[in-house]
Amino acid sequence: MSRKVYEARGAIEDGVTIVLDAPLPVRGRVKVQVEAETTAPDSQNLWEFLETLHAQQHARGHIPPTPETVETYLRELRSEWRDDQNLPR
Repeated sequence: MSRKVYEARGAIEDGVTIVLDAPLPVRGRVKVQVEAETTAPDSQNLWEFLETLHAQQHARGHIPPTPETVETYLRELRSEWRDDQNLPR
């Protein structure tokens, strides 16, 4: 039985789904070995990192929350904390 090994980079989205940067010429069941890649924090400056991150989010259709949405969420969360602790409003 011949065995071919392919290598591709990618990302794990939700702990289950692996999204490869490029397609592989295989179909069916495969054996996967994962090696986590780490980048040094100083390998790119913060602004380059944020620009790349925002471009990737935009490409997959992510719409960031508005400041009003965030404020509403925080207000509701704080209200729940008060209720849990029986604190006055």
